Amino acid sequence: MRSALILVGGRSRRMGFREKALLPIGDKTILEYVMDTLDGVVDEIIISVRDTQQQELLKDYTQGYDVVLDKYQDVGPLSGILEGLRAANGEYVFVAACDMPFINNDVVELLFKRAEGHDAAIPVWENENLEPMHAVYRTRPMAVETKKAILRNEKFVLAPVFKMQDLVFVNMDEIRELDPDLKTFANINTSDDMKILQYD
Repeated sequence: MRSALILVGGRSRRMGFREKALLPIGDKTILEYVMDTLDGVVDEIIISVRDTQQQELLKDYTQGYDVVLDKYQDVGPLSGILEGLRAANGEYVFVAACDMPFINNDVVELLFKRAEGHDAAIPVWENENLEPMHAVYRTRPMAVETKKAILRNEKFVLAPVFKMQDLVFVNMDEIRELDPDLKTFANINTSDDMKILQYD
């Protein structure tokens, strides 16, 4: 069984606190677009929200999906990642933010295959920067290390990743074979970024 975790709890400070998950893309919201995409490659989708207010705001879009709320506050995405991993039934989980509207199923499939037998499969850029929010993790070890990172007050997403022993790094040349323009990594952080929503 494969799981996917979509993180929607960010506060979108750079977008004036707009609810990114509800940004329109065609006749859908970004959240619906991402869920529809991932439905084709995983067996369950978990939505991580920051609080009951956001849960209520998104309820019309998340019916039929597992929704988890942050237990720990002010630790960034690690709180959502931890609760999502705790809820996951799959041995492996694809983790992504909801502001990545063009996630490529073939790339996700590749990451799941590369992760088999390892703790994670993480895309790596030519400059050695990683894409931890577009990666597949083995559920249990990632949950264990994420909880430890939170308790150590290490808030950056890679804190638990660097504590795991068996990581597979997937280079961009391999991903470009499936997604030549690497649109799978495009994300919406600012109002200017919204122009990419016009080009599917």
